[in-house]
Formats: sequence, C-alpha cells, structure tokens
Amino acid sequence: MEDVDAEGLESGFVPPDPDEPPPLELWSAVGDVVPWGTALLLLGWAVSFALMAYRGDLADSTRMLAWGASAAGAGADRGAWRLLASTFLHAGAAHVFFNALSMLVFGPALERIFSSWGFAIVYAAGGCVASEASVLWRGFRHPDSLSLSVGASGAIFALGGGLLAAAFRLRHRLAPGRARALAGAMLFLLAQGLVAGVTRHGTDNIAHAAGLATGLLLGLVVPISPRLGGEPTGLVTRLMGGLAALALAAALALALRGGLSS
Repeated sequence: MEDVDAEGLESGFVPPDPDEPPPLELWSAVGDVVPWGTALLLLGWAVSFALMAYRGDLADSTRMLAWGASAAGAGADRGAWRLLASTFLHAGAAHVFFNALSMLVFGPALERIFSSWGFAIVYAAGGCVASEASVLWRGFRHPDSLSLSVGASGAIFALGGGLLAAAFRLRHRLAPGRARALAGAMLFLLAQGLVAGVTRHGTDNIAHAAGLATGLLLGLVVPISPRLGGEPTGLVTRLMGGLAALALAAALALALRGGLSS
C-alpha cells in the first residue's frame, strides 16, 4: 500500500494506476491522416457550382432538375441517382459557402476517426436516406406541385451523427474532458442546424433529422481507425466504401452530363 497525505484525501485526488495506459490524444494519433475524401467531395461541389453559375442555371428550376435536384410531387422524376447527385448541387453562393464550412469541420474529423472508407459509407448512405426522407415528406405535403431540393446538409448531418457515435465509442480511450468536448461541440453545431431549419424558410429539417439518425447508427458499427484502438479495416468495409465512392462518382457524372446537355 502507498501512503496518501491528508491534503490528497481531502481534495479527492486519486493517484493514477501505473499499469493503466495514458489517455489517447486524438489528433496526435490521427491528425496526420490526409482527408482525401473530404477534399474530393468539396472539389465536386466547386466544379458543379462553378458550371451552374457560369451557365446561369442557379435560379432556373427546370435547369436545376436537369442537373439532378431531388424531385417530389406531381411530375417528379424519381431517378435514384438524384438522391446523391443533389448533394453536389447548391442554390447559391451562401448555400455552398456555409455547407463547405460545415464539411471542413465534420469531414476531416470523421475521415480520420473512421478512415476514408468509413467516410464514404457515412456520407453516401446519409445523403441517400436524407434525400429520400425529404422527397417522401415533400411529396406527402405537396402532392399536386413539383418540389425540388438541393444541398448536402443531410449528408453533413450524417457526418455529425457519426462523430457523436465516435465520441461515445471512444469515451474510455480519450481523456474524459476530450470525449465530452467532442460530443458537446457536435451537439452544439447540430443543434444550430436544426434550429435554423425551424427559423429559416426553405431549410429541410426532415433531411437533417434523417441524416443525423443514419450517421448515428452507422457511427456505432463502422470500424474505428486502428490508431484509435479499432480493428484494421476489413474487406467488407473496403468493399462497401468502394461502392459508396463509385456511387458518388457516378451521381456526379450524371449530374454534370444532365446539366451540361440541357
């Protein structure tokens, strides 16, 4: 046994166990991982937005439909490719700017924790589920009129949900304050987005909520980086991540083809 002085007992200090490994420093472990997935997605957004702006298509609903906006209601084209293509499209400079800022916060963090394969899975699945939920809701509310939607906010909420799940899974590996800070930061940013959906006209909270739920679920099952104590990325994760990346690339290609040929 070791003696502990009275001051230590009164303050509640408990000496650390010398056999216990030190808390993991998150960014020291994975901060050097280059977030290629995030960078490529942002490039896809930039190319799409620049071409749409150059052609004057941003305010034209018919042109937006050709580019791949998700459509609901009367006369809607429900092609599955639109579920992901719409995440590459934005309705204006402010829209793409603020989505890009959010992506720069969420994307690299999730990509470093779950790997680029996991990032592709969460973004693509979250984007699809968010877009489909939005289409169903808008079709239910306005069945007699055509309703279009663009933007990556549903997929971004999926990334935020994945990070919340990561904070929970890493709670015993990170210093308690760091795990709580990660979860708190994600909750604050996500809550801001949901509040904006109530106060700002045209913001789609159905897509946000569906993306958040999808990201939370996937964040509980997608393998965490081996640097953070997870298992090495297996064949199933690589296969699913590869399919997600191909689906994203195909959706972008179809969006560019449809927009430029209209």
